[in-house]
Amino acid sequence: MQTQSEEEIDLLELMLSIIKRTLKHRVLAVLVFVLVVGGAFAFAFLSTPFYQTEAKIIYQTTGSPQSSGLGALAMLAGVSTSKADDPSAYLQDIILSNNMLQSILAEKWNVSVALPDTLTPVDLQTLWKIKPDTTKENWQMKLKYKMLSALKKGKYIVFSQDKKSGVITLTTEFQDPQVSFDVNNFIYNQLTYILKNKMHFKASENRKFTEERLLEIKDNLKEAEDNLRRFRQRNRLRVDPADELEDARLQREVLMNQEIMIQLQKQYEIAKIDEARDIPVLDVIDLPMKPIEKSKPKRRIIVLVGGVAAIFFAMLVAVLYDMFLEKKATWRKNA
Repeated sequence: MQTQSEEEIDLLELMLSIIKRTLKHRVLAVLVFVLVVGGAFAFAFLSTPFYQTEAKIIYQTTGSPQSSGLGALAMLAGVSTSKADDPSAYLQDIILSNNMLQSILAEKWNVSVALPDTLTPVDLQTLWKIKPDTTKENWQMKLKYKMLSALKKGKYIVFSQDKKSGVITLTTEFQDPQVSFDVNNFIYNQLTYILKNKMHFKASENRKFTEERLLEIKDNLKEAEDNLRRFRQRNRLRVDPADELEDARLQREVLMNQEIMIQLQKQYEIAKIDEARDIPVLDVIDLPMKPIEKSKPKRRIIVLVGGVAAIFFAMLVAVLYDMFLEKKATWRKNA
């Protein structure tokens, strides 16, 4: 108990010492406080505003499991992934694939507040006010890689999925509310297009290939059966051992083609079902809305944190300055 009381007294003495030192150099403390708070205000009000748009969607399919369908979708988008069968991972790879991001960079977007001329659609390079250095070698390619890298960092496009409900949240955040809203819709429309067209095209091509192969193997089977029938008609007695071996070979050829045809017939029926089944779709459960308020910078929080930091730094600087003066006085006294 005595030790605890001593610790409380020491802490109280320390706090009183800090307050005394701060009040002793209150002009310096006030100056530091004003500078830090002023910096926080400047940062809060001069930072580029961003506007956020969110859409909540859910992936639905009546066919094979989600993961397998989305895995094929990722391959169609040119994405190589070794992730576990996770629908959110596949869709995120597609959204952040070079194909998707290059489409976003190539588009012209309507701007409502970020630029003076709000009537002329602009690309993201103009919105971001990027001035490329044309004196560098391959400056166009370097600029393209730079902008792709910016989009991939997750600052402008964020994808998340609730593991329990499966609800997907697609978030876009840009310097203009109209651009944020339009990019969100653009990504959703592109994903829907891929699902409805490319995946259906893949199923149709698979069915056609299986059908062609089935017709081919049927012809092979008919030819093998005709060969066996003609051989047996010519060699009914089969007294020569070589005839027995030839007969066995022809039978194996017939059986092999029959087995291939049975397997292909099964695959053909599955392919027809895959082609005819409902196409997987993205259903919107919460439509994106054009933002009217800035998502950042959060000025109140910045100013509040800046005020707390300003008090801390003001006291710290005053205490350190007072300790420096004491040390300096001691040195002079000892000298």
